[in-house]
Amino acid sequence: MSWHPGIPAAEVHDRGAVAVEADGLRLALFSLEGEIFATGNICTHAFALLTEGHVENGCVECPLHQGLFDIRTGRAQGTPVTKDLATYATRIEDGMVWIDTEPKAPAAAEAPASAGAGRHGDGPRLVIIGAGQAGAETARALRAEGFAGPVTLIGEEAHPPYERPPLSKDLLLGRGRLEDAHVFEPGEAERLGIEMRLDTRVAALDPAARRLDLAQGGVLDYDLLVLATGAAARRIALPGAAAGQVHYLRDAADAARLAPALAAASRVAVIGGGFIGLEIASAARALGKAAAVIEAQDRLLTRLLPQEPGTFLAWVAQQNDVALHLGAGVAAIAPDGVRLSDGTLVEADLILAGIGAVPNDALARQAGLPLGTAGGILVNAQNRTADPAIYAVGDVAVQLDEVTGAQARSESWQNARLSAARAARAVTGHAQEAPETLWFWSDLFGGTLQIAGTPAPGQVTIRRDGAAPAFFCLDAQDRVAACIDFGDPELLRLGRRLIASGQPVDPARLADPETDLSLIEDDEMKMLPVEKRYVWPASGLDRVPDWVYTSREIYDREIERIFHGPTWNYVGLAAEVPEAGDYIRSNVGPTPVVMVRDQEGGINVFENRCSHRAAEFCRELRGNAEEFVCPYHQWSYDLKGDLAGVPFRRGVNGQGGMGPDFRPENHGVRKLKVTQRNGAVFASFSDDVESFEDYMGEEMLTDFDTVFSGRKLRVLGHYRHTLMGNWKLYPENLKDPYHATLLHTFLVTFGLLVAGNKSAMIVDPRGRHSTMASAKSDGATVSDENKAEMRAYRDGMVLEDPRLMTFFEEFDSPWSVTMQVVWPGLIVQREMNTLGVRQIVPNGPNEFTMVWTMFGYEDDDEEMTRHRLRQGNLMGPAGFLGLEDNEAIKFVQDGMLNSTGGEHLVALDPKVPAGTSNTLISEAAIRAMYRHWRQEMGL
Repeated sequence: MSWHPGIPAAEVHDRGAVAVEADGLRLALFSLEGEIFATGNICTHAFALLTEGHVENGCVECPLHQGLFDIRTGRAQGTPVTKDLATYATRIEDGMVWIDTEPKAPAAAEAPASAGAGRHGDGPRLVIIGAGQAGAETARALRAEGFAGPVTLIGEEAHPPYERPPLSKDLLLGRGRLEDAHVFEPGEAERLGIEMRLDTRVAALDPAARRLDLAQGGVLDYDLLVLATGAAARRIALPGAAAGQVHYLRDAADAARLAPALAAASRVAVIGGGFIGLEIASAARALGKAAAVIEAQDRLLTRLLPQEPGTFLAWVAQQNDVALHLGAGVAAIAPDGVRLSDGTLVEADLILAGIGAVPNDALARQAGLPLGTAGGILVNAQNRTADPAIYAVGDVAVQLDEVTGAQARSESWQNARLSAARAARAVTGHAQEAPETLWFWSDLFGGTLQIAGTPAPGQVTIRRDGAAPAFFCLDAQDRVAACIDFGDPELLRLGRRLIASGQPVDPARLADPETDLSLIEDDEMKMLPVEKRYVWPASGLDRVPDWVYTSREIYDREIERIFHGPTWNYVGLAAEVPEAGDYIRSNVGPTPVVMVRDQEGGINVFENRCSHRAAEFCRELRGNAEEFVCPYHQWSYDLKGDLAGVPFRRGVNGQGGMGPDFRPENHGVRKLKVTQRNGAVFASFSDDVESFEDYMGEEMLTDFDTVFSGRKLRVLGHYRHTLMGNWKLYPENLKDPYHATLLHTFLVTFGLLVAGNKSAMIVDPRGRHSTMASAKSDGATVSDENKAEMRAYRDGMVLEDPRLMTFFEEFDSPWSVTMQVVWPGLIVQREMNTLGVRQIVPNGPNEFTMVWTMFGYEDDDEEMTRHRLRQGNLMGPAGFLGLEDNEAIKFVQDGMLNSTGGEHLVALDPKVPAGTSNTLISEAAIRAMYRHWRQEMGL
């Protein structure tokens, strides 16, 4: 031990954090809950004094890039720090703090065995192509998540994995070495059991064989593959550029060439006003060189920064004597500089192009993996590609938003780490963590620009508590979407809290330095908007959280946005109201409506709610009426829903009654938009709903018209029953062919829907409608292998009346069974020759009513009608199929309501992210449905 005196303990307790020097070390003393702890005072990521940072919850936040360290253990807590702080023992003698300058054992030594210690080699072989930061972080994260299989890391460079940000900063300025940027600590790769093959290039990828061809010869097999191939600097195509006069900066070799050239130069011209270009200009000015930045757009960082912070950044550059040429095209590279399109010569003896990067996706392209519209490898929320055995991370990965279809590729330190962590969790089967707030930094002109959140067009509020301003980007609801900071880390920290809170803010108060932004009370969090409180699991579409089915608030939002939104809702068959005055009670979602045929033969749908005091005026399920009279106060309405009579409208004896301004035409019931398709009637609360034909789409309309072909319908009867489950479980059930091959004894035993049949789960492009389809087979032909998988199969079971399985081919369709879901609440069933529709009526988040209408055609003969009724025993609340679905749905809802809560796994058939599948062993249609549901719900 080597003990050295520090300072009085009372001073540490008073100030909270104090910088001291002992035995040549820069140390920090922190007071926590009456104890004093000592750590190194220099951030392990970049030079900054931690005693100038913010202390909260036992952690200190670096003032430069907001990295967190646990004060007690020194452990790095994530972005952007990965290396722990050294910690030192302290004691108090005579009121003085004494420090042992021999550091304690590293915190890494206390890490759990799953973080890398132990035996490696048991499990699937995983290969990572790309030994940059993303590849190395993936290897490290795999071990931290407990992956025990062999891991091979292949890199084209001869260098071990390194971080790229220092290339344009410390390395150019001669303040650091490449070794300082290495991702792995000395000996870490060996301890983690990671085989590194450096200076090695993969020439070809064969996903079918799961094999890599190496350029140096030989092959390498894999079970799982991670593509971390990064990106390359975009080359400029200009006269003179091919003569080697233009530098680029992407890797260590580029930095090694650029550093001496920069040191020898006197005038530097940078083409491109992005981060790389500005960082090079900053480095040039730090070395005393003249610097100019040429940018084709009219301001800097136009794709990332709104106008106000972009303008301020330009001012900062100009204050540091950087010449800016904005809105300037480049015509040629001249021997003495850069020739602009207007003929101006920007003199320079060193030219660098920083005009973006191109993803290194050649291997993926050759292997046939789907790519983004601008290149890069498409991945889902778990960084998995279309091939379930292949992942992509870092700069080459293009994140596909499975709900909106938007594509995003990020080239940042944070993305390399987070995408690696997501892939590692997916490989090891661990739950994904909630997404972090997006964050980026760049060290420029002696300061640090940091961006938290996602800047978007909208209002920008500027706040200046000190010399440097912070810019807050607000969304349409006045919520903080992003914070852009130019040197006030406290404002950035508070900006992150405002982003996370989701609270609307007063722009004027936000801009006022007198407003204390730290006063975000806990009870305010209860007022978070729905989309902040109900967050979809980070893994993406293959998990569905319980609150989707159980939350009353979510249910109410469904009624507003779906059933009362721009959707077509089935309300009945035209055959149910054949004559003038015929009506039925129906529903749009839970809302009661009346469907009635008027005297002109038209069908009207209006709300079953008196415009006087809201009573349901139509009380019978069906009937014939000349008018509808409210039982409470006898207000009457005609067959179009117009107000026809008001008792005592003008009062009695000149007293009471309605005022002179009362107009009956303004007080009819709410009328819905109505459409018909070959005898099926639909209604919508929205006047902006698209045509029914566009709503269905060509493929779904073809299936619909198979049943509703224009033949006149004959109603055969009705069922009505209530199920104790969420309404979405029923359309979901009809998008789940997997259960149909396992739950229903009748289906599988008699060959109606069997794994191995010709079958499909067809989904419309938007994911809302679907058709489960199958061609009947002989149950006796089911393979022994499939019988073993299907416990519901009953070998030897026979029908007492074999006519139940007779199928008359009366439809122009390859399918004998189709179950079509018309979003949101209709199922059209064609089970061989039995025909029917099922209408879903939600009664709350945990209950719904099913209304069944069985029908045939007017031109059916008596035997066909009897046959349809006979086969109707398959369906209905107590049918050979319906009973099992009813019970299963209740079991699911009970499981959610009575357990600790969680998520549903819907991961079958990962090669089809969401949509149509040609196998019954798939949940792709369910994923498609919830992709659409999330769009409509704004979640």
